[in-house]
Amino acid sequence: MKAMLRILRLIIPFKGLAGLNMIFNFIQILAGLFSLALIMPLLDFMFNNNSIEVKNVGSGGFNSLYQNFLNWMTDLVKDDKQQALFYICIALVIATVIKNIARYLALYFLVILRNRVIQNIREKVFNKILRLPISFFSNEKKGDLISRMSNDIKEVEWSLMASLEAIFKEPVTILFYIFSLVYMSPKLTLFVIVLLPFAAGSIALLGKSLRRKSKQNQERQSLVLSFLEESLGGMRIIKAFVVEKVFSSKFKEINTNATTANIKVNHRGDIASPISETLGVFVAAIILWFGGNMVFDEQLSGSAFFAYFAIFSQVIPPFKQLSQAFPMVQRGAVGIDRYEEILNADEKIVEIPDAQAIKTLKDKISYQNISFKYGNDWVLKNVSFDIPKNKKVALVGASGSGKSTLADLLPRFYDTTEGDIRIDGTNIKSFKIDDLRSLMGIVTQEAILFNDTIENNIKFGLTDINQNQLDHAAKLANAFDFIMQTELGFQTIIGERGGKLSGGQRQRIAIARALLRNPQILILDEATSALDNESEKLVQQALDHLKEGRTTLVIAHRLSTIQDADEIIVLDKGEIIEKGSHQELMKMEGYYYRLSKLGEGI
Repeated sequence: MKAMLRILRLIIPFKGLAGLNMIFNFIQILAGLFSLALIMPLLDFMFNNNSIEVKNVGSGGFNSLYQNFLNWMTDLVKDDKQQALFYICIALVIATVIKNIARYLALYFLVILRNRVIQNIREKVFNKILRLPISFFSNEKKGDLISRMSNDIKEVEWSLMASLEAIFKEPVTILFYIFSLVYMSPKLTLFVIVLLPFAAGSIALLGKSLRRKSKQNQERQSLVLSFLEESLGGMRIIKAFVVEKVFSSKFKEINTNATTANIKVNHRGDIASPISETLGVFVAAIILWFGGNMVFDEQLSGSAFFAYFAIFSQVIPPFKQLSQAFPMVQRGAVGIDRYEEILNADEKIVEIPDAQAIKTLKDKISYQNISFKYGNDWVLKNVSFDIPKNKKVALVGASGSGKSTLADLLPRFYDTTEGDIRIDGTNIKSFKIDDLRSLMGIVTQEAILFNDTIENNIKFGLTDINQNQLDHAAKLANAFDFIMQTELGFQTIIGERGGKLSGGQRQRIAIARALLRNPQILILDEATSALDNESEKLVQQALDHLKEGRTTLVIAHRLSTIQDADEIIVLDKGEIIEKGSHQELMKMEGYYYRLSKLGEGI
């Protein structure tokens, strides 16, 4: 029941569609019930030779109602049984047409409802992912997130397909039919009311067990997708180290576990339908036995019993549908659990309610007593320095010294554990996050591009850009010439992560993207470290254009690229050990000096 209620909560934003579905289901049920009720007068008019009178057709109220109907029909046709049969057939056809039109319309709105619910879920999860901090993606596997967005939401969709009609139609159908049965024969219906809940309880116990198995199954399916995603991303290394057999063996193990779990879940779900059908036939046999004896004892007319049994037979299909839907609802509930883990994840990087707007850097950026830790490990310890407007500050140090972390703190990809970062004396946590990040342009060691045209990768969300501006940015980034040499120029699709371009070309596209946004603050994270000498020269020229008149924070990999920095900050194990200009640091003959003498790279 809890799982059903959780699915119903998903439907609340679309209650109008749900209401239309319920209305047409209601019409369908009434039309179906009316057509079944015509069995009694049909049998009586066909097989009673004498004048038709009600004799023990059911409870007192039903006797009276049915006798009035027969009297009206007798007056209408003047004892002409053929004409009565004709009218009953016409009524049956009309009722069936109404029933099926209503059924189609109920399904029509149900399809829209189901797809809108899934659309809404996907949008909520994706928008939540966009709001989550970078730290979340460091802790979670991309494959697992993709699995939650695909496999788990697909489970919810299948659950909706199987259960929405059951939720909105089958319970109402059962109630209407049971009410009709009670009206016709309370004594006979007593067996139905006692036995059906017993059967429903048996299915509920099966569903509870299925939910545990479903959670395990979906986690194992997620592992398959995660391993596949990692393998595709590392295919070059897999082949280079000749470990195809190792990865094949590992995938086989993961895939076998996932397949076994999936088989168990499906076997457990498939047993629900045979059980429900067996229980339904068991109940029907009891009704047939007791009802038949009531006819033999003349407590109930034959036509009434046939009509009663026909209506009762229509209780079994919705009951069976409910029993089949229940396992699917349990599997869908597990899917809801997994995607809600994303929706409920702590965003951490939050904007205060009265956040200030910021449009420009007027004076300086200040790192004041900054300390930061990942989990229990301190990465930065009491770091302080300033970046004056239009000045260039470089960060130098061995891998793991905290350089990239300091850069990531400025756009609030992470928040400081201790200390403050201030822009013009105001804590950056006081600013609107979008405004803060709009001040900045970031070029990283790995140029992150998308499977789209060169133009769209450079514009990257900007809509009011003309061709002259696009060309100018590309020329400043030393990218214009190679762009024009591609098959379609700016309209060339560059492949996943820019795979159709060389490393230097990808980096220049990323620089053109930053130039087009004209940022006031520039963050360069080892932007040339992965390039060959020729590409580095072209990219460095583009970076020189990019840095002109901008406040720049550079993470240095090659010391030759930051000798013109206004200040170089040397980090070791998360602490500042030296700082000054290149000339000043060389005169100290300390850590920076030794790095310089060891060679270009760090």
